[in-house]
Amino acid sequence: MTSIKKNLSRYLSLSVSIFLIAILLATDFSVDTWISKEFDRAMINKASLLTTLISEDAEEIDFDFADEFMPEFSGKKDPEYFQLWHKGKTFERSKTLDLFKVNELPIINVPLHTSKIVNIILPDGRSGRMIVTKFIPQVDSDIREEFGISIKEFSKTQQPMELAYAVSNEELNQILWFVDIIFIISSISAVMVVRIIVSKVVDKGLMPLDELNSKIKEINLNSDLHSISTNNLPEELIPIANGINHFLSENKALYSREKRIASDIAHELKTPIAELLNLSDVALKFPHEKHIVDNYTTEVLSISQRLKSIVNGILLLQKSSSATELPKQTLNINEIITAILLRENKEDRKITLTINNGETLFTNEFAIDTILTNLISNALFYSPAHTDISITVAQHTGKKKIEISILNTSAFVYSESDLEHFCEPLWQKDASRTSSQRYGLGLAIVKSYCEKLDASLNVKLELENKIQFTVSV
Repeated sequence: MTSIKKNLSRYLSLSVSIFLIAILLATDFSVDTWISKEFDRAMINKASLLTTLISEDAEEIDFDFADEFMPEFSGKKDPEYFQLWHKGKTFERSKTLDLFKVNELPIINVPLHTSKIVNIILPDGRSGRMIVTKFIPQVDSDIREEFGISIKEFSKTQQPMELAYAVSNEELNQILWFVDIIFIISSISAVMVVRIIVSKVVDKGLMPLDELNSKIKEINLNSDLHSISTNNLPEELIPIANGINHFLSENKALYSREKRIASDIAHELKTPIAELLNLSDVALKFPHEKHIVDNYTTEVLSISQRLKSIVNGILLLQKSSSATELPKQTLNINEIITAILLRENKEDRKITLTINNGETLFTNEFAIDTILTNLISNALFYSPAHTDISITVAQHTGKKKIEISILNTSAFVYSESDLEHFCEPLWQKDASRTSSQRYGLGLAIVKSYCEKLDASLNVKLELENKIQFTVSV
């Protein structure tokens, strides 16, 4: 089972940690590079300084170096080293080289006027870096003027010199290691801090979900609480709360309807059962009464047929609510309505059938037959005997659906609020349920089959107490 909290914490921690580690790694690399470049630049500057102390005239090469100004080349504390070569032989070297058994720096051949930096082991055993450069000693302009020799002519006779300058890089390595350790500690700390912060932020962010869950647990179908308040909810949870509220309202309405249906079914079944019991009781008490015995079977048959009608209606309503896909075919609407009228219009009531357009219909035969049978049967039953009934079939231009309208004069006076209850199972205008032929299931079955056919059912009141049912399918 996946956890939103764990996944969210994991992904946020991982992404933020990678981002921070990438920044710290780039910073560490940049600092290491900068420190190394600064160290090399200091070496280059020191080597350049030493080369400026060398000058040459027509007679000799002079190295104007003083230990007192550069004690790092003569003392034992953190010594540095240099060595000069001229014509392949040592010209000068620092006093620090005389302090150790290894008193020569390695000479590396490099092109003239270039330099090279390499890692070496210093004479004192420490690790270090050495820069080697080859150059032409400088000649003072006063000397050139004195001898009357141009710099170009004088340089033809000059011999290049090599300079090696070495210094320990152990302190540099310690600094680099220190920076790396700081980076490692910072990375680990950052990951831990990010993990803690993200966990707390996620916990706090998901707290409204826990509160919403607590509110949902307080609701049940029998409670007075009908919806969840969205006043203090974050805007992201408001659509969820609205959806839950819609679900609750639908289920509460469904629950109330089912309770009413169960009560109504019990009431509808109770009456004929009570009649059967009373009739049987009378027949048993008075077995010699001829008129009771003669009417007994007829009464039992009549009551049994009423029970059968109620049960069949309930089963048909259940069947219409099933999820089974209904097969469809092309049907002639005129033939279907005509067959229904022959079957239902037993009193030869005047019914006008008008088909303006759309004689064929692609739908399920049983469903459309059940819908129209119930609507026509209701129109015949609930309208006065002397009134006409009008059935109109029309397909409007540009629309694919066919509208079947049934208009009749109602024997009852209905209000707009009554129309909302028409399709509720077992609802009757007559609250006392005096009718022994109608049980309030017909329109519920009609609505259920309309929903399965993706059709719509519309009911409206017309003038002169007329009522019109329209099915668009």
